Amino acid sequence: MKSGGMQISPAFLHSGNRPEQPSKGSSLERVVIVLAEKILYIKNDMFRKNSSFDMEKERLSAMNNILLENIRCIITGSYREGKTDLNTLSNPALIRVDRRTVTPSLKGVPKLPERQKRAVRRFYRPYVRRMTDRYHRYYTSKNGVFRPDYLPEELYVTQVDRYFSDRQEARFLDNKCYYYRLFSNVKQPELIGMRIGGSWLDGRLLPVSYAHLKKRMQKEQELVIKRAVNSQGGYGVHFLSGSEVKRKLDERIRTIPCDLVIQRPVRQHPDLARLHPESVNTLRIVSLLTQEKVKIYAVCLKIGVGKERVDNGCHGGIYCGVRPDGRLRKLGVTDDGRTVERHPQLGYRFEEQRVPCLKSALTLVRRAHPFMGRFRLISWDIAIDEKGEAVLIEANLSLGGINDVQICSGPLFGRDTKKVLDEVFRNRRRKWNIWF
Repeated sequence: MKSGGMQISPAFLHSGNRPEQPSKGSSLERVVIVLAEKILYIKNDMFRKNSSFDMEKERLSAMNNILLENIRCIITGSYREGKTDLNTLSNPALIRVDRRTVTPSLKGVPKLPERQKRAVRRFYRPYVRRMTDRYHRYYTSKNGVFRPDYLPEELYVTQVDRYFSDRQEARFLDNKCYYYRLFSNVKQPELIGMRIGGSWLDGRLLPVSYAHLKKRMQKEQELVIKRAVNSQGGYGVHFLSGSEVKRKLDERIRTIPCDLVIQRPVRQHPDLARLHPESVNTLRIVSLLTQEKVKIYAVCLKIGVGKERVDNGCHGGIYCGVRPDGRLRKLGVTDDGRTVERHPQLGYRFEEQRVPCLKSALTLVRRAHPFMGRFRLISWDIAIDEKGEAVLIEANLSLGGINDVQICSGPLFGRDTKKVLDEVFRNRRRKWNIWF
């Protein structure tokens, strides 16, 4: 898992009507998966013959699919779908997926000194019986700074995020089609139309035929077509410009088998365009909702690389921490965990750059988050447009990922780490007994 949401291998992110890919695990792993599939098939077949309730059949089928995906993840460490379905995975499955990302990066990395190991165990002793130093070793090897209060992503996905976010509800609300109602009090990309279920809506959220909407869209010079659900790492995002709008519009829409939104592209601030003009370079902001306020804990800038139109790590993008005054930190981190001090193509040093209108982005988060009380910990993707106004691109309601964030910005919760863990581990049954 990486920071853009749990980052999985790109090959597994193109969900839809694609044929199933064979497992890359061992022969034993493949045999176990095949047997699990056979058992579930027989179970479903028996139920079909003995039940006349279509809804029950659908429910059982969905439960079996979730069970099968958990088995697959525990065995292989690979996940085939997008971030929405990650919310159905069990803790063992999430741990297996996460470790498969981090463990290869530790080859050849020296172990932590015994003094640092003791510091990690001492810090986490009130919360975890056996605490691994795998993640502290990983973060320290990347940025050269040891901190006992690093939050292991394994602990984040299984305990912290699960406590602060309603993952069952996230499966349904994590849909970009809903953003224009859920976050109507903040600025968003200008909507041209959307497909939700089998219905089409125009930019005013009124029902419309596809033929009518198509005529409207073909008058545009540029369009952005996005998957509304189960998106991950910038996949399922299509850019059309000029003659492509008329020639490729139907083709691009047919490639998306689920809900989608069609928007005008965001024109980013000139200072951000200088950092990488081909992509809209967005801020990743992690916020925690308390009873009194929205607290900002981490701010990073995602910067595109090469000719990529998106800034996600899966496409080569770089994460770089942002200081409270808007200046970038010294180190940026790539999707494969490498740290760099300069942009690989443009050559500028990150610490010499500044994010414009940072206050506007923080204000947007503080306005948008209070309404999402079931999701107290959210990772936001925010753009700054050419007028200096913040624009909401995406809200990761759960499983936002923290590895890259901590490498370039330090411990996620900083000095509040113990307070956060105290609430998670000591007040899990009294969810709103908040320590602020």
